[in-house]
Amino acid sequence: MKILPTVLLALAVSSTVVLAEVVTTTQEQVKSEVQNRFKQMSTDELLEKRGTITSKQERNQLHDELMSRQKEMTKEQQEKFNKRPENRTPKRMNQNSGAGMGSGMGNGGGRGR
Repeated sequence: MKILPTVLLALAVSSTVVLAEVVTTTQEQVKSEVQNRFKQMSTDELLEKRGTITSKQERNQLHDELMSRQKEMTKEQQEKFNKRPENRTPKRMNQNSGAGMGSGMGNGGGRGR
């Protein structure tokens, strides 16, 4: 009777390992496809994409591609690259704008027995 749970556990562990390998491979393929897409785009197209990409991974890959092209950029492209993107996707409204209401100045006036 102890053999069945052991076999089931081994099967579950091996399935998990195989699934993790598939997920990792898929993520690597997506990353590679995004990098290839950016490599095929012109520098002006890449500069237009700045500020519109919401995935952190894609933003990093876009930045890396632009950095690799920085030496070959024209003066106008350099200026555009160094400025904040015009078409920037706004982050959440009112982020980090709240004011705290507590004073935090209590003196502990209670009387313990």
